[in-house]
Amino acid sequence: MTYAPGELARAGARGAMWQGLAYAAGKMIVLVAIIVLARLLSPQEYGLVALALALMAYAETIADAGVAQALVYLPRTGEVARSALLISVVLGGLLATGAVLAAPMVADLFNLPDVAPLVRVLAISLLATSLAAVPEALLRRDLRFKRLTAAPVLRAATMGTVTLILAFTGHGAWSLAIGTAAGSVSYAAACWFLLPGRAPWQIWRVRKDALLANLKYGAPAAGSTLLARMIFDIDYLIIGLLMGAQALGFYTLAFRLPEMVIINIFFVLSSVMFPIYTQMRNEPERLRGGYLKSVQIQSLYGVTAGVGLAVVAPVLVPVLFGEQWTDAVLPLVFLSLYAAARSMGVGANDVYKAIGRPGLSIGISLVRLAILAPALLYASRWGIVGVACAQLVVALLFALGMQMVAAKVIHLKPRQLLRAFVPGLVCGVAVAAAGLGTLAVPLLGGVTTTIVVVILGIAVVYAILRLGFSSLHDELLQLVRRR
Repeated sequence: MTYAPGELARAGARGAMWQGLAYAAGKMIVLVAIIVLARLLSPQEYGLVALALALMAYAETIADAGVAQALVYLPRTGEVARSALLISVVLGGLLATGAVLAAPMVADLFNLPDVAPLVRVLAISLLATSLAAVPEALLRRDLRFKRLTAAPVLRAATMGTVTLILAFTGHGAWSLAIGTAAGSVSYAAACWFLLPGRAPWQIWRVRKDALLANLKYGAPAAGSTLLARMIFDIDYLIIGLLMGAQALGFYTLAFRLPEMVIINIFFVLSSVMFPIYTQMRNEPERLRGGYLKSVQIQSLYGVTAGVGLAVVAPVLVPVLFGEQWTDAVLPLVFLSLYAAARSMGVGANDVYKAIGRPGLSIGISLVRLAILAPALLYASRWGIVGVACAQLVVALLFALGMQMVAAKVIHLKPRQLLRAFVPGLVCGVAVAAAGLGTLAVPLLGGVTTTIVVVILGIAVVYAILRLGFSSLHDELLQLVRRR
């Protein structure tokens, strides 16, 4: 499916809307499951599953060798699609087998024997993820986001249902592991079912040049994604190694809210914007304009949501998860600000890939990992709070660095990027003032305080946009009203 230049923005808006609806529906189900699990599982059990999931996440990022991203970039031929499927099936099978065989060694490394069977169960999720990569990429490449909406909702519903049934019947950490695997299998099945036309099943009909084309583009993209995942999850590994499953349980729960409310939103937007940027890559002026608007809107949301979540953390954690999770409050404050800092760097990797330079992401990620790992190890002497603080500092530093590189490769002036950040920073300061003022009011309970902070924060942001950034306000209003 191809779009005329004037239709790309509308396609992007529709894609963001449908992916946003799918995300919202799915995450509401997941949030309910997390709240219930927090009251049924101990921090120790929660931490065990978090460690297994983090390890599987590394394998999932390379389970298709990057061919999902290659399919968006490369010519739209059956040969390319069949080659991509062959690569993802073979590599996914090898990685899943390796995970099963390596499970005892992983358990020994972390001195957590109970994590081995969880890794074996989650190997099913790893294989399912590799099988879903090609149909999902084909749907995204053709901007069929409306059709794709059902798949993540089904995954979340399956995962939530299976997890809660097993948790209520006393299966502990197994409930979350089995639920995750079931959700991944349902997602893969749904992606293939939703794919229109003839599926590229004939993987024996491939040529060497198509395989090499997929690997040439996909391998650097997969490497970049793997490094990003290492950066994203290395804190889990460090905490699991040095502090144990209970500390990891508190940290993981603290990470869940900013991850769902902010970070995953940008993963959804990335899945929409990458194919849009790819189709704009031969129109530099439109690419620059679209990128600046994306940075402006995403930083506005990320900074205001992150600051608001940080402010309300002391009352939100006991209300949602119970008093037994109070050790997660302070990490949540800093991790919310970390998510806000990350929002200022989103989109850069999508631009690098869209213009055919995924290697830039690898270089930046290597430098970031070389700085982040020692920083987190040093900060771990102050426990999970120290790790969260180190995450915030490094995220802020590299958000600015990634935007500088993006500005250079698409020929943006630094002051243009700075202007794009202004609405988000102004609104973030205002939300902090309004939220802290509300917390200072005595006699408000946790639920009431949370509701007041949310309503007041939204009202303050709206007033600032309406009065101080009227053009952005009107654009956002049109985007919301667009069908």
